[in-house]
Amino acid sequence: MNMLRTYQIITLITTLLLLTCSLSAQVGELIWQEDFNDLESWIIETGNGSWGWGNGELQFYQAENVSVVPIAGEPGNNALRITARQEGGAGIVDQWGNPLQYTSGRLNTKSKVSIKYGMIETRVQVPNINLGGWPAVWMLGTANYAWPRKGEIDIMEMGFNQAFRNLHDEHNGGNGNNNSTVNQMVGANAIFYSDAAVTPENPSGAASLAWDPDDVYCRPYYNYDPGLTERFLIYRVYWDAESLRFTVTDNGVEYDLFAEPFTIDEESAEFQEPFHLVANLAIGGALTDSYNLGDPGSGQPVNLPFPANMYIDYIKVMKWNNQGEVQVGPPPFEEISFGVFTDETPVNSGIEPGLDAHIYVWENTLSPGSIPPYEGENGISWITNGIGWFGAGIMSIQPVNLFNFADGHLKFMIKIPAHITFKIGIIDAWGNQNYVSFPAGQTTHGLVRNGDWGQAAIPVSVLRGLYIDLRMLSYEFVILEENGAQCEFGLDDIYWDGGTTGIVHQTMPPAGFELKANYPNPFNPHTTISFSLKEASEISLEIYNLYGQRIKVLSSGSFAAGDHSVNWNGTDSGNRPVASGLYFYRLHTPHGVATKKCILLK
Repeated sequence: MNMLRTYQIITLITTLLLLTCSLSAQVGELIWQEDFNDLESWIIETGNGSWGWGNGELQFYQAENVSVVPIAGEPGNNALRITARQEGGAGIVDQWGNPLQYTSGRLNTKSKVSIKYGMIETRVQVPNINLGGWPAVWMLGTANYAWPRKGEIDIMEMGFNQAFRNLHDEHNGGNGNNNSTVNQMVGANAIFYSDAAVTPENPSGAASLAWDPDDVYCRPYYNYDPGLTERFLIYRVYWDAESLRFTVTDNGVEYDLFAEPFTIDEESAEFQEPFHLVANLAIGGALTDSYNLGDPGSGQPVNLPFPANMYIDYIKVMKWNNQGEVQVGPPPFEEISFGVFTDETPVNSGIEPGLDAHIYVWENTLSPGSIPPYEGENGISWITNGIGWFGAGIMSIQPVNLFNFADGHLKFMIKIPAHITFKIGIIDAWGNQNYVSFPAGQTTHGLVRNGDWGQAAIPVSVLRGLYIDLRMLSYEFVILEENGAQCEFGLDDIYWDGGTTGIVHQTMPPAGFELKANYPNPFNPHTTISFSLKEASEISLEIYNLYGQRIKVLSSGSFAAGDHSVNWNGTDSGNRPVASGLYFYRLHTPHGVATKKCILLK
């Protein structure tokens, strides 16, 4: 071997060692972990929904197919089990009512856990998926945008069709013989919106990392013997503000699933916002060689063995490049007053259209009007387009938590003719809507229409109706008219008022006392809560759940001046263990109230 060749090899080895050490050093502390001892952090989905017609999936998701079970051969270790079955029956139908022949399970952490950056790791075992199985552990952006604008991060997925497997099988364990089975290849993906991706065949504008027809950078992993099913593998995404890197670890060796990390830029800025987790075992659909929903001729019959069980042992989030955030529960509570569209009204917080919100006109039912603003330099003015109805709304990009405004009001100024009947409403992140009617010629919620601006103040208790989730709002203001009347109108000074400080985390300690951070946090099952008093006081130390319900009084009575500590053992007022999740501890004193957050992890 000549010296040049030896030098090149030594240099390559040194570079790889340095790279390995560097990568290892960049993984930081554990900031969240799901061990699947329960499903308190998850929402179990039902139905066939948009994934049926969107991806052509054939299953009906139902709760019976999701469970926590012990892992065989691993005493004391539980896993999430998702089961796919071949079955039909009453209620097992697509969104049009047509009968389906398969059921499975899907669940998510929307409003429960969201993640922004970090090294996310999961240990997964998939069944023999043969033809038609599509298992995945993935993430969706928490943004209120429709897919793909909210972004998608697929940590792992299997079930790719033969053409896709053949295209990439000269790399990453492949043999180049175009003979891999669906059980021998696994990949990852990330999807975002791009104007350049909009084509007649792809009207959604979904740009996919795995779309690599020239086989340049997509590097799914192949293992022919023993294959990738019926055993656990570890999947990771290394995610920071600049890049995404996907890997799989098989038998202690980590393999990259793309030739290089994906660089996040302005076009793919979806990946610089929070995401929530999703796990499911789909059947059929566009990724696979089996047929799509409603089109039996689009592929082959499903033949994966039923029942099929997918297991997820854990999901961990660790710091990566000193980045990583986990929000347990819905977005932080807003308080006192919240601006939707206002220039001069003092508010504690709010959204600003064009910055963290958008003003949408639905289906071109309105055109810009000429009415000057009521206050400040900015106002909204529209002219109806004679389509027979109109609708518009102000949507926050991320969900907003206005739970603390349950006893408050939505206030707004409007200049609209007296003969127009309209509705004001809100929409939550689940798609629930509720409206309050303003009949023509009437004074409603304080609104007097005399040809000039008038203010309405709708009680939130009326506005929210029965089903609105105030913790997860998408449209904080909507106006709707359904009678087709022609008019020009203006809107301004829109804000929510009368919110409480309820269970809001306080950043500054009130005078006279201090509530300190509990330790340890997260905890299981004991944690110590400390506080200090400048003078002897009557106090009450209480625990609240995510919904603002008091579940326990830890301590109350007269306490001397000085430092004090109280232990909480993770139980409620009946001394029953509470579930894993986010809790608030609140200290009441004559000088005020302070609240902090703690996390119970079992």
